[in-house]
Amino acid sequence: FTMVAMAAAFTACSNDDIEVPDVKNGEARSVFMKLELPTLTRSTEPPVASGTVATVSNLHVYFHDGTSILKYVNATTTTPITIANLTTGTQITDVPAAATTVTVCGNIPAGTSLPTGGTVAALKAVQLEITSQSAVADVVLSGDDKPLQTWTTGSPALPYAPGITDGDKYAEVEIGPAVARVEIEGLATTASSAVDGFTLEGIYVNNFFEKFNLAGTVVGTKVQYGATPAAYAQGQGLYTPANAGKLFDQSAVAATSIPKEVIPPTAGQRWAYQVVPNGNSTDANEQLQLVFKLSNLAAKAGSSVNFGTGDQFITVRGFKDGSGNIVELEKGKIYTISKADFTFDESNLSTIPNTSAVSVWLKVTVKAWTVVPVKPNL
Repeated sequence: FTMVAMAAAFTACSNDDIEVPDVKNGEARSVFMKLELPTLTRSTEPPVASGTVATVSNLHVYFHDGTSILKYVNATTTTPITIANLTTGTQITDVPAAATTVTVCGNIPAGTSLPTGGTVAALKAVQLEITSQSAVADVVLSGDDKPLQTWTTGSPALPYAPGITDGDKYAEVEIGPAVARVEIEGLATTASSAVDGFTLEGIYVNNFFEKFNLAGTVVGTKVQYGATPAAYAQGQGLYTPANAGKLFDQSAVAATSIPKEVIPPTAGQRWAYQVVPNGNSTDANEQLQLVFKLSNLAAKAGSSVNFGTGDQFITVRGFKDGSGNIVELEKGKIYTISKADFTFDESNLSTIPNTSAVSVWLKVTVKAWTVVPVKPNL
């Protein structure tokens, strides 16, 4: 009975620890790991410079055989294995020898339930809301599965694993942001535009996926608010006060200067949004959209344009590169739009937001001259 009690006490201590070995998988080995956090290439925010690295608040390490999770390690700044340990390289003991692969994710939002056992498929099916990605500093981090390699005498030395021995396993894992980011410096009229003044009432993210999972794929269907002007306003759909700066910005900013331009009220800031990539379709209607609502439109003196008194809209359907090709948004990348590249005139405005682009097949026939004999009327 004493031995049974001691065994039970040992098991309880082990389960309370951050690392929970699965003793049912036979022989255990040490794994030496080094984690690489690559650089990053809501309301207004400072632009993110190339080379900025996401702040890491938590890491979740899964050792598995491709199907079943065999060991889970949680790392924070205070756990036995810390975030700093993993980024400089560390030894993790008691990993079941059956483990062939390691998967790491990080910055999982509070309230998200992650498995500590079970299947890898269940882990990768965990869903996250795009609205949880409001700050670029702590976006969700994820990466590809990484095979565990076996070290033997004569293998190249690993600077982060001075105590590695025959049969131990090792891996160098890279993770990065699981979302993309769009930054907008501002927008301006062209020099030849008939627009002499306007106010930017709001910017609304549209045609976006609300959820994504840890497998890196989108969940559900795209959120699309269509061509109803009233849908693009705070209080409509997901444009709630809690999502201000995440899915939309709404504050009247009057255009200034010549050409007329608007930029965020705070100097040097950007309107910025974290988004889930929509996929690689080249169809403009399938791309992420930005709807800009303009009011107080005034026409230049002498212009024949009449803007009326209502709101007008500019709809951006995806983004193009320097060659005019649709750009596929990719996670971990920041897409910057300068006001110099975001110029418009009256032809880009519409009283209807988000009018779908359609293909038109057109054939034009030039009619031949027709000879008509006539007599002079004397």
